[in-house]
Amino acid sequence: MNLKGLLKKNLQFILFGGKGGVGKTTMAGACAIQFARHFPKKKILIFTSDPAPSLEDSFGQKLSGEPQRIKEFKNLWAMEIDAKAELEKFKKQYGEDILDILQKGTYLSGQETEEIFSLDIPGLDEVMGLKKIVDFMESSDYAVYFLDTAPTGHTLRLLTLPELLDDWIKFLASLRWKYHYMIERFTGKERIEKADEFLLEMKKTVKRVQELLRDPERTAFVVVTIPEAMAIAETEDLIGDLKKNKIPSQHIIINNIVPKEKSPFLQKRRLVQERYIKEIKKSFPDFNIAEVELWAEEIKGIDKLTTLGNQLFR
Repeated sequence: MNLKGLLKKNLQFILFGGKGGVGKTTMAGACAIQFARHFPKKKILIFTSDPAPSLEDSFGQKLSGEPQRIKEFKNLWAMEIDAKAELEKFKKQYGEDILDILQKGTYLSGQETEEIFSLDIPGLDEVMGLKKIVDFMESSDYAVYFLDTAPTGHTLRLLTLPELLDDWIKFLASLRWKYHYMIERFTGKERIEKADEFLLEMKKTVKRVQELLRDPERTAFVVVTIPEAMAIAETEDLIGDLKKNKIPSQHIIINNIVPKEKSPFLQKRRLVQERYIKEIKKSFPDFNIAEVELWAEEIKGIDKLTTLGNQLFR
């Protein structure tokens, strides 16, 4: 089987996830090239949220936190998002609003609220990275977006964060409600402030992210794995979490399969892998499963990524 099912006209957001070191970046790059060739009139953007990105190594081109056009294409761009930098921008833009909410809705001192605000909310930087892409999508600058995610643990945290962030916003909103209640009791007037506008904007952002991730017409999650016990265990956990979070996923790429050779060592290795491949197919009978044999050399550069893409979509 192959990944031709991904070539939907309305598909906008394609995520690649799996255990670290299974080839997510390579597969995402190869698929982005196929889309760029298949839809020459559509602008394609591929980006990564991995704290240790390798996208520029795959394309053989320097990348940054802003889209850079891949030289060999007129319709393909790539970027490596610095999630922490995005979080700092967020704090700079909305820091005063958050502090205002905490100070007016609690009995904490200014110093105490600043200390709370300085604490890292786990995964919030990744959400800000995803927010940047949602903002991109709403600006209609690009037609299709590919996301090379961080290893499984980070990815699962990213996918569940909209709900956690929603709880965080609800908590802040409850503080604002107490503040407004007191103001109305004393003044008889309702007053909308900048902090209230901030909460509304964040609420809309979380809703947009949730709707995007759960929309099967716009989003697809491609799981990348290798035929080894630990990788398969993580794959099963990942697919289970995707299902629980209602994120559409119907494609699996099994990478690094040893070619059928006469060497007794390779034959034995292949037999072990085939047992795991059968296990994956048995566990996920409704998935489209693409098999990729192990290459003798690293898959880097446009030519090699194109060859791989042709194999994945043939």
